[in-house]
This record gives sequence, structure tokens and C-alpha cells, in this order.
Amino acid sequence: MRKGKELLSLRAWGLIWVPILAITTAHFTTNAEMVWVHDILRRLYYIPIVLGAFGWGLHGALAASVASSLVYLPHAFQMFVHHFHHDPGGSTEKILEILLFNIIALIAGVLVERERRERRRQEEIARKLSETLDEMKLLDEQLIRAGRLQALGEMTAGLAHEIKNPLASIKGAADIIADAVPTDSPRRRMVDIQHAELERLTGLLERFLAFARPKDFVVSTVDITTLAVDTVSFIAPQAAKKQVNIQTRLEPLTLSADREKLTQLFLNILLNAVDASPEGSTVTVTTERRRKGKSDYACITVTDRGAGIAAELRDKVFNPFFTTKPDGTGLGLSIAARIADQHKGFIEVEDAPDGGAIFTVFLPL
Repeated sequence: MRKGKELLSLRAWGLIWVPILAITTAHFTTNAEMVWVHDILRRLYYIPIVLGAFGWGLHGALAASVASSLVYLPHAFQMFVHHFHHDPGGSTEKILEILLFNIIALIAGVLVERERRERRRQEEIARKLSETLDEMKLLDEQLIRAGRLQALGEMTAGLAHEIKNPLASIKGAADIIADAVPTDSPRRRMVDIQHAELERLTGLLERFLAFARPKDFVVSTVDITTLAVDTVSFIAPQAAKKQVNIQTRLEPLTLSADREKLTQLFLNILLNAVDASPEGSTVTVTTERRRKGKSDYACITVTDRGAGIAAELRDKVFNPFFTTKPDGTGLGLSIAARIADQHKGFIEVEDAPDGGAIFTVFLPL
């Protein structure tokens, strides 16, 4: 049905039907004594037949050859038309010509159909090859990042272990000193500062250890939409304090994952986006299903309106301890990248069209 409609399109009229009508009209109006003109006109029918094959394959070629045969028959053998000129050629020659119309249509149509099948096969091979190359590129990037994170994690674990024992000793000594200094002493303020800084160092050390030695997986079915809503609600007070609005466009998605780890991942990225966004701006959170390479992913995209990330820094933002903030530790995005890697996923970062940065988390479905 579709091919039938295609053969009635303007393109088909221009390539097949109008030329056949023009050739037939010239045949009927050309004097029978002009044999050489009729010989040329008879062979002009091959043009719309071949064009029909190129345009619509075997279907188009046969339609053109049958139509040419039907309109040529009355002219060739003076059937039903006695008031027009007829083809002065011999009967055998004209019968063979009609047969050739259809033989040429069959050959041209079959060849075009074969060429189209081969082209579709090559396009499918090229598509699969492109998907395979994309998969290999993604895998290569993940392996490089995983190796880098593992090496830095092992180094961090060693440093944290070496720092932990002396820090515990210092904290114990500080507690003894605190007991010896009265609450109304002028030196009490220095003791309180010492306690606060030791607590801060202890918390930072725990973050280092969490990065170096992540907890075991607790896999369950996680509703990504609910997780995103909960994370946005958790971060909303801090965003409101900075007068940053958070908008969401969420598509229902579920996958098997560690809910606690994913919460930490989204929280780190969302906190980073809110910190990067100026007052009065908007952070957008979207969830959607995407296909990349041969795999389907649940994608969580966080878009901020900050200064963006320079191209030369995009490969470094997920490195542990790399930060552009004066008071940052450089662990938030590193932990997020490690959690994504544990889920066989990854994070991509790019510039937003109207300014800012776009962080997209890909988690395999």
C-alpha cells in the first residue's frame, strides 16, 4: 500500500508518468513516414523504466514497464485508435521491444533491490561497529578512571592509617588538658578551638577512609525518581538559604543498586551544583532513559548556572583532592565517580548551552 502511494507522488509523476505520457503523445502525433523518429521514441520508454527502478526498486520498474507496454500497444498495432499515426516498424520488432521493456525492468529492478539490500547490510554493520567502538571507548575510560581511583584509594588508605593513630593520641591529650583548664580560664577558648579543629580533622579522616575503603554493597530495587525527590528535599534548605531554585523533570526509572551509595552520589553532585550556582539562579535535575553504545542507562542529569568547567579541567574534576574551592577537600566528586564505577556506570560533564555545567550520571539498566 505504501509503495502504491509512493508511485503516485510528485516525484513519481516527474520521473515516470509524465515522461511516459510525453513519449506516447509524441508517438501518436508523429507521421508514420518518419521511421527513424519512431525508432527513437520507442526506445525512449527505457528511460522512465530505469528511473522507476532507481527510485522505487523492482516495484517501480515493473510499474513503469507495464504502463509503457499498455500505452504502446495501441500505437504499435493500431488497436482502438484509427485517427492517429502508428509505429511503422515490423510486428516482430515491436513485440520484441515490448518484451524488452519488461525484461529490462526485471533486471534493473532486481539489481537495484540487491544493491539496496547490500547497502542496508553495510549500514547495519557500520552502525554495530560504531556502537562497539563507543562501548570500547566507554570501557577504556572507565578502566582508566577505575585504575586511577584504585591507586589513589590505596595511597589514601595508607596515609589515613598513619595519621589516625597520632590523631587519636593528640585528641586524648587534648581531653586531659581540657579537664585541667577551668571553664572560666582565659585559656579555655584556645582549648575549645583545639577540640573543634581535632573534630574537623577526625571527620575529614573518616571521609578519606570512606573513599579508600567503601562499604560493601547492599543491593535492592531502587526507584530513581523517588531517590531524586528525596535528595532534592534533603538539599532544599541549603539551596533556599542561597536563594537557588531546584527544578525537576523526572521520568519513572528503577534499577538494582545500593540506595545508600546512590543517595551519597546524587547528594555530592547536587551540593556541588548548588555551591557553583549564583544567588537567584536555578539548578535543574532530570531523570530519563538513554541508550549509549549497545546499553540502556538510567540517566540523572544535574545542570547548574555557575561559571562552568574549563575544558582542560574536565579530566581532573573527578580526581581525589582536586578542587577549585578555597575550603574544599576535592573528595565529593571523586566519591561520586567511585560509586558510579562500582555500579558499572560513569559520569560525564559538559558545558551547558546557556552557561554553567551539566553533570550526567549513567547507571546501566
